[in-house]
Amino acid sequence: MDKKTIVSKIGELKSKKKDRKFAQSMEISVNFKEIDLESSDFKLNLNIPLPKGRGRDVNIGVFADGDMNVRAKKLSKFVLNKDELEKYAKDKRKMRKFAGSCHALIAQPDLMATIGKSWGIVLGPKGKMPQPVPPNADLAPVIDKIKNSVRIRSKKNPTIHALVGTENMSPEDLADNTLAVLSGIERQIPKDKIKSIYLKYTMSEPVELI
Repeated sequence: MDKKTIVSKIGELKSKKKDRKFAQSMEISVNFKEIDLESSDFKLNLNIPLPKGRGRDVNIGVFADGDMNVRAKKLSKFVLNKDELEKYAKDKRKMRKFAGSCHALIAQPDLMATIGKSWGIVLGPKGKMPQPVPPNADLAPVIDKIKNSVRIRSKKNPTIHALVGTENMSPEDLADNTLAVLSGIERQIPKDKIKSIYLKYTMSEPVELI
C-alpha cells in the first residue's frame, strides 16, 4: 500500500462527503481472513502513534499522589490522588463517568494495585487500565504521545477499526496516519491475512483501499 494511492482514495472520499455541523472523524477498517484473532499468535493489543496527530484534543486521566499529582494538574483536568480514587471506587457511576471522559489513563506505579482492585471492574472491559508512569517522569511528552496514539484491540469479530484523524486534516497527513496504523498491524499479522481495507468518515459511505 503506497501513500499516493491512499491520498487518491481520501480525495475521492472527501469529494463525496456531505457537510455536517461537526468535524467528522476518519476511520480505517481492516477485515481479516483465515485467522483466529483470539489466538496468541494474532491477538492484537496495540498502541500506535499517529505521526500527524489525531486532529483533535482528547483528555488523559492521571492517578497520582504528591509532586506527580501537582504536575499532572497543569496538564490535565482529570487527575485523582489515592484518597479520591478510593472515594470514586464507592460509586460506579462516578467511575464510569470519569473513565468515559478520558481517552486513556496513566498512573503512579504504586497505585496500580489499588486501581486494579477497585477500578478494574470498570476500566478492564473498556480496555482503559492505566499505563504505569514513574513518578519522576516528565509528564508532558508522555501525555502528548498517548494523546496522539490509537489503541487497537482485537475481539472475536475478524475486523478492527481505528481512528486515523479528522476531516480537517490534509489527505497527505491522513495518509501518513493510515500507513502508520497498517504498519503496526502488519508487524503482527501477515499481509496475506488481510481480506480488505476501508476508509470512511463518521457519516459517510466507505471507500475500499484493497
